[in-house]
Amino acid sequence: MRMMDTPINASDSSATETVSTTVEWEAGSEKTPVYAVVSAVAEAEGVDRIDLPPLYNAIDSEALNDLFTSDSGAVSSVEFQYAGYSVVVRGEGTVEVSSANV
Repeated sequence: MRMMDTPINASDSSATETVSTTVEWEAGSEKTPVYAVVSAVAEAEGVDRIDLPPLYNAIDSEALNDLFTSDSGAVSSVEFQYAGYSVVVRGEGTVEVSSANV
Protein backbone atom coordinates (compact mmCIF):
# COMPACT_ATOMS: atom_id res chain seq x y z
CA MET A 1 0.00 0.00 0.00
CA ARG A 2 1.36 3.40 -0.94
CA MET A 3 0.68 6.45 1.24
CA MET A 4 1.47 10.04 0.33
CA ASP A 5 1.27 13.09 2.61
CA THR A 6 0.94 16.39 0.82
CA PRO A 7 0.74 19.69 2.71
CA ILE A 8 -1.97 21.88 1.23
CA ASN A 9 -2.48 25.57 1.89
CA ALA A 10 -6.21 25.98 2.33
CA SER A 11 -5.88 29.75 1.93
CA ASP A 12 -3.17 32.32 1.29
CA SER A 13 -2.36 32.29 5.02
CA SER A 14 0.51 29.96 5.89
CA ALA A 15 -1.12 29.49 9.33
CA THR A 16 -3.97 27.54 7.70
CA GLU A 17 -2.39 24.29 6.57
CA THR A 18 -3.81 20.80 6.46
CA VAL A 19 -2.60 17.42 5.31
CA SER A 20 -4.04 15.43 2.47
CA THR A 21 -3.28 11.71 2.47
CA THR A 22 -3.80 9.29 -0.39
CA VAL A 23 -3.86 5.51 0.03
CA GLU A 24 -4.23 2.94 -2.74
CA TRP A 25 -6.50 -0.10 -2.55
CA GLU A 26 -6.53 -3.20 -4.75
CA ALA A 27 -9.52 -5.16 -5.97
CA GLY A 28 -9.29 -8.83 -5.08
CA SER A 29 -6.96 -8.30 -2.11
CA GLU A 30 -7.23 -7.59 1.61
CA LYS A 31 -6.49 -3.93 0.76
CA THR A 32 -10.16 -3.09 0.20
CA PRO A 33 -11.60 0.41 -0.14
CA VAL A 34 -12.73 0.23 3.51
CA TYR A 35 -9.23 -0.77 4.66
CA ALA A 36 -7.76 2.10 2.63
CA VAL A 37 -10.23 4.65 4.08
CA VAL A 38 -9.43 3.70 7.66
CA SER A 39 -5.69 3.56 6.92
CA ALA A 40 -5.70 6.96 5.22
CA VAL A 41 -7.64 8.67 8.03
CA ALA A 42 -5.42 7.05 10.67
CA GLU A 43 -2.32 8.26 8.79
CA ALA A 44 -3.70 11.80 8.46
CA GLU A 45 -4.72 11.83 12.13
CA GLY A 46 -1.48 10.26 13.32
CA VAL A 47 -3.23 7.47 15.24
CA ASP A 48 -3.62 3.71 15.02
CA ARG A 49 -6.57 2.46 12.95
CA ILE A 50 -8.20 0.92 16.04
CA ASP A 51 -8.32 4.35 17.71
CA LEU A 52 -10.76 5.70 15.09
CA PRO A 53 -14.55 5.56 15.43
CA PRO A 54 -16.25 2.71 13.54
CA LEU A 55 -16.49 3.48 9.83
CA TYR A 56 -20.04 2.11 9.74
CA ASN A 57 -21.11 5.22 11.69
CA ALA A 58 -20.33 7.25 8.56
CA ILE A 59 -21.09 4.87 5.68
CA ASP A 60 -22.19 1.30 5.01
CA SER A 61 -18.78 -0.40 4.86
CA GLU A 62 -19.98 -3.49 3.04
CA ALA A 63 -21.78 -1.43 0.41
CA LEU A 64 -18.68 0.74 -0.09
CA ASN A 65 -16.52 -2.31 -0.78
CA ASP A 66 -19.20 -3.81 -3.04
CA LEU A 67 -19.47 -0.61 -5.11
CA PHE A 68 -15.80 -0.68 -6.03
CA THR A 69 -14.98 -4.38 -6.08
CA SER A 70 -17.89 -5.56 -8.23
CA ASP A 71 -17.36 -6.07 -11.95
CA SER A 72 -19.87 -3.37 -12.94
CA GLY A 73 -17.47 -0.41 -12.71
CA ALA A 74 -20.50 1.87 -12.65
CA VAL A 75 -19.25 4.09 -9.82
CA SER A 76 -16.27 6.36 -10.43
CA SER A 77 -16.08 7.97 -6.96
CA VAL A 78 -17.84 8.33 -3.62
CA GLU A 79 -17.32 11.23 -1.21
CA PHE A 80 -18.32 11.31 2.46
CA GLN A 81 -17.26 12.65 5.88
CA TYR A 82 -15.52 10.41 8.43
CA ALA A 83 -13.82 11.28 11.73
CA GLY A 84 -13.47 14.96 10.81
CA TYR A 85 -12.12 14.28 7.32
CA SER A 86 -13.51 14.57 3.82
CA VAL A 87 -12.98 11.19 2.15
CA VAL A 88 -13.01 10.51 -1.60
CA VAL A 89 -12.86 6.88 -2.77
CA ARG A 90 -12.07 6.58 -6.48
CA GLY A 91 -12.71 3.63 -8.75
CA GLU A 92 -9.13 3.54 -10.05
CA GLY A 93 -8.00 2.39 -6.62
CA THR A 94 -7.25 5.43 -4.49
CA VAL A 95 -8.65 6.99 -1.35
CA GLU A 96 -7.87 10.62 -0.57
CA VAL A 97 -8.61 12.24 2.77
CA SER A 98 -8.30 15.88 3.74
CA SER A 99 -9.44 17.92 6.69
CA ALA A 100 -13.18 18.56 6.53
CA ASN A 101 -12.57 21.99 8.09
CA VAL A 102 -11.00 23.46 4.95
